[in-house]
Amino acid sequence: MHDRFTLNIGEGANITLIDLPIDNLPGFHHFLSSWLIVDKTLDRVSLVDVGPASTVPVLVKNIEELGISKLDLILLTHVHLDHSGGLGQLLEVFGSARVLVHPKGKKHLVNPDRLWKSSVDVLGDVALAYGRPIPVSESCFLPEDVGLDRIAKIETPGHASHHYSFLCDLELKVLFAGEAAGTYYKRGFAYPGISDGTFILRPATPPKFYLDSALSSIKKLKALGADYMCYAHFGYTDEVNKFLDLEERQLLHWNDLILDYLSDHQGLSVDPEDVAYYLIERDPLLSDFSHLPEDIKIREMGNILSSVNGFLDYLSKTI
Repeated sequence: MHDRFTLNIGEGANITLIDLPIDNLPGFHHFLSSWLIVDKTLDRVSLVDVGPASTVPVLVKNIEELGISKLDLILLTHVHLDHSGGLGQLLEVFGSARVLVHPKGKKHLVNPDRLWKSSVDVLGDVALAYGRPIPVSESCFLPEDVGLDRIAKIETPGHASHHYSFLCDLELKVLFAGEAAGTYYKRGFAYPGISDGTFILRPATPPKFYLDSALSSIKKLKALGADYMCYAHFGYTDEVNKFLDLEERQLLHWNDLILDYLSDHQGLSVDPEDVAYYLIERDPLLSDFSHLPEDIKIREMGNILSSVNGFLDYLSKTI
């Protein structure tokens, strides 16, 4: 397993995956991450997502160990606590960095009170372990219409209405997809086991989820022709369109499976955990679930339940 993994993108750039573990949450290692982009051609250092507040010391330590003393850009895919919660604390260390975030999310970083309350209501102890975000000054943000050399932002709602993906042209095209392409865990890289190519792919569809938006976002990403796709959770692939196709089919498959489940249980109360196991038994992209270490299995069941609840909420409005 790697706590930090660097991928060289030609002579002019490299990208580094930084693991942001939380020791007091079961399985919360090789799950949260930031991506550091060193663009030597432009002499620019960027960071995609910052993780939660509680992992900022780990993030800063890793950045400094890589010989980086200054950040130029922070690119936020969205403002959920596990992606943006540490922004204020990180800017106390790298104060010259400027932040690009969707305008719908920016207000929750300037005043994070509502973000924090809703996170605690939904995530409970997980939110408390992530830590409370602190306010970020308006002056730290780039304007919405800013143009950045070699970086394009793409609106990719579905996981969240304020979700951006970023395409970086670094000799090769590197796509930072956040959670727009689901979550990806490869055995031997993101969890212990033999490095045999086995992986889990899972939708990231918490409430409020809209299937049409998620599918439209994947189509946008497929049209980009990226050479690498970097996931927020966790790792990367150089088979970009293969995995975008898989996630597109998986979303449709979950939709069909949950509709079948609801049809078979008409008039009965729906137990999201029962739906989760129904999916695990029938989705081949979750076939490695039973082989997960127990701590990661606990973590992943919580995330699968969140995704199930997103689908159930969506379907309650469409059927």
